[in-house]
Amino acid sequence: MERIKNAALIFCLFVFLLVVFSSYFRANELGSLCGALTGTPLLVHVFNRLMALRRGSEAKPPSREVPLFGESSPSNREQVVVLRLEGSNGNRDQAAGR
Repeated sequence: MERIKNAALIFCLFVFLLVVFSSYFRANELGSLCGALTGTPLLVHVFNRLMALRRGSEAKPPSREVPLFGESSPSNREQVVVLRLEGSNGNRDQAAGR
């Protein structure tokens, strides 16, 4: 039953890609067929790779390490990204409207 289910899902993905290429990208019949034929195995491969990575991260047991008072654990560290807007001449005041 599992193989029939997987084959049916792959066929549905093929039909979906065929419709997308023919209607949204306005490809001709041969282009739609080639796009669906090449896109189906590509999407199945990418999906299988992503699921293997997800299964690998779930299989790893969580860390039981407890930080001491005042220390932060490596997983709880914050990352800050600062974006600065500058004008065309590099002046920050001009970009802020001052």
